[in-house]
Amino acid sequence: MDLTGEKALADLKRCEADLGRYAEERGLKLHSDPAFPGAQRPEEQIGPVRHAVWSLVGEMPGGATARLRHQAIFGEMIGQEVAGHHTVMVTRLPQTVGLVPMLSVRPDEFGAGLFQWTGDGRARQDQTFESIELDRRYLIEVAKGQDQLWLYRLFTPSFIDWMASSTPPDFAFRLSSGSFVCEAPQWRGQHRADGQVDFEHLDLLAEGGGKVAGRLRDEVLEQAGLGEVAAARSGGANADWTGKKKRGLLGLVSRALRVKDDSTAEFADARGFSPVDPSAFHMAHIELPLPAAADDIFEGSLADGRRVTLAWMEYENEIDGLRYYVSLISEIRGPGSKNLSFWLDDQELLAAGSAPGVDPDLAQKARGAGVGLSAGGGAACVYLTSDGWSGRISGKEIERMLEAAPAIFNAADRQAGA
Repeated sequence: MDLTGEKALADLKRCEADLGRYAEERGLKLHSDPAFPGAQRPEEQIGPVRHAVWSLVGEMPGGATARLRHQAIFGEMIGQEVAGHHTVMVTRLPQTVGLVPMLSVRPDEFGAGLFQWTGDGRARQDQTFESIELDRRYLIEVAKGQDQLWLYRLFTPSFIDWMASSTPPDFAFRLSSGSFVCEAPQWRGQHRADGQVDFEHLDLLAEGGGKVAGRLRDEVLEQAGLGEVAAARSGGANADWTGKKKRGLLGLVSRALRVKDDSTAEFADARGFSPVDPSAFHMAHIELPLPAAADDIFEGSLADGRRVTLAWMEYENEIDGLRYYVSLISEIRGPGSKNLSFWLDDQELLAAGSAPGVDPDLAQKARGAGVGLSAGGGAACVYLTSDGWSGRISGKEIERMLEAAPAIFNAADRQAGA
C-alpha cells in the first residue's frame, strides 16, 4: 500500500494535464479551484488518498460564459483502488431573477442528482408541458407564482423535444436566484478503464448545460430588444422566493454564515439613499454583467453628485456555497457607452483578469481600489466581494468603495468618449 500517496499525486498530475489539454482544445482556461478557502493542496494532504478541484472557464456551446468544475480523487483505500470524478457546470444568470426566480429540472426518480438532497423547503409548484415524454422523464419545479406565459416562451417545442430525447442520462439543472448549476450524475465514473478524465463526458455536460444556459440568457436578452424596460413578469414570485428562509442542509449553512438584519436599510438611509424594487432593477440592467442577484437595493448620489444604485447581492449554490457582494451601478456618460462590454475581476473565476477592451487607466483605478468592475448596456458596476467564510462586507469597506467610485465611473465616461 502506498501510504505516501505518491501514486495518487501522480494520477492527479496526469488528470490536470488532461484537463489542460482539453481546455486548450476547447478554448477554455484551466484554474485550480480549492474546495474551500485555505483548502490544502494535494501535495500537502496526508495519506494514500488525495483529491483536487479545477475549473475550466470560458464560453460554452450556446454562448454562455460558464465553468466546468471538475473534482478528482485518487489513491488506495482498504486495498481497493480509488479513482473518482465529479463534474458540474456552473454559471451566473442574475438577469433572470425577475422572469424566472427558480427553475429545477431533474429526472423523476428517487435521489436524482445534485438537487434532490439540498432539502430546500421553500414554496414551489410542479410544472408540466404538453409533452408526455418530457413529463415522464423529468420532474420540473418552479417558484410559486411563476409567470406561465414567459415559461412557455422559454420551453419552445424544439427545446422540449431536445430536453426529452437528446440530453445525457440523469441530466439535471437548477436555476435559483440567478445561480445556474447543471450535472449528469450517472456519468461521474466517466467510463475510462484507467480512471482518468473522459473528454466525452466533459463535452456532454458543456453542450447540454451550455445549451440550457444559453437558451435562458437569449430569451432574457430578447427583452432588451423591446426598446424599453420590460416588466418583471415574476417579480412577486422572486420577492417571495428570495425572502423565504431555506431549510435543510443549504439552509443550515446559510443561517450559520449570514446575519440578516436592518443594517443595509440603516446604512443607505443615513446616506440619503431610498429603496428600489429588486426585480425592476434587474430588468433595467439585463445587459449589464452583474456578479449576483440583488435583494436589497437603494438609489442615491455619490459625493460628486452622480446618481447611482447601491445594491447588496448574494450568490449561492450547492457547489460554491455563499458569496456576498455590495455593488454600485451607474449609467455611463458618452456616445460610446453602449459599446462598452467587459468584466474585470482578478479573483472571480468567471471574470477575465485581462479584460480586453478596458482602458488601462480605468483598469488601474479599479485594481487600485480593490474592486471588481463590469460594463454593459450603457451602465457600469463597481463591486466588493466576500466569501461566506469571511462574513458580510463591513460598512468601512463600503465607505471606501463609495469614496473610490467617482474616479472609476469618470474613467469609464472618458473611455465612452465623454
